[in-house]
Amino acid sequence: MLARLRLLAGCTSAKLAMLAGALLLAGCVSRPPQTAPTPPAWGSAADKNITIALLGATGMAGGFILEQALAEGYRVRALARTPQKLAPFKDRVTIIQGDARDLSTIETLLQGSNVVVSALGPVKADGAAAKMVNTTVTGLVLQAMPKYDIKRYIVVSGAAVVMPGDDRNFTGWLMRQLAALTLHDALEDKQAEYELLAASSADWTLVRCPLIEAGPFVRSPRASLVTPTAFTLRAGDLAQFVIDQIDSTEFIGKGPFLNSQ
Repeated sequence: MLARLRLLAGCTSAKLAMLAGALLLAGCVSRPPQTAPTPPAWGSAADKNITIALLGATGMAGGFILEQALAEGYRVRALARTPQKLAPFKDRVTIIQGDARDLSTIETLLQGSNVVVSALGPVKADGAAAKMVNTTVTGLVLQAMPKYDIKRYIVVSGAAVVMPGDDRNFTGWLMRQLAALTLHDALEDKQAEYELLAASSADWTLVRCPLIEAGPFVRSPRASLVTPTAFTLRAGDLAQFVIDQIDSTEFIGKGPFLNSQ
């Protein structure tokens, strides 16, 4: 531990900020895609007769999740404050315009859905209004889910979030320290979001991610229940994992750490 502290002490504040910024609170704040994603062709997968209520669809991670869901035949209801950002999908997705911090908007999104997926992260342009946004929105989702008989809730989060059973190696320890030092408010939000999930009766999975990089699916990511093992995760690999959880019970009530192989 002393050696670890010396390592951190030897880093300049600028280096710490750069590393923590690169981790984006270990993946929970996704950067928007540089270009609009291309929706999969019609008929690319059989209709699974399951509707996903998707939060964060206009972010990078959420965009990949949206594409993967459509490719696998899921129906999607996506929330967007600016529907134009989802224009490439307008003929294949039910777009709900509104703010996720509003209960009536969340209820509209969840109506007719079978599962909720959140890749939501704070929007820098929102300033102080973005504080505790994930906790606020997850609280509203958990409140609304029983009304529509929805049990499954899959949340993309960050590798800095702590859960019982964690046994972090040095990589995992460093991620946590960087987030705690430079992104305290965002980490507090994500940690509180987990606490809400843990206290709920929902069938939740908290997907804890390192730096999410734009990139298509290559192979299934590694999943660990005790520690992050690497600093990066391809968005396509994440999207495949998230969609796979819809039909899986393996990680219900758990928080797997992911990284790309």
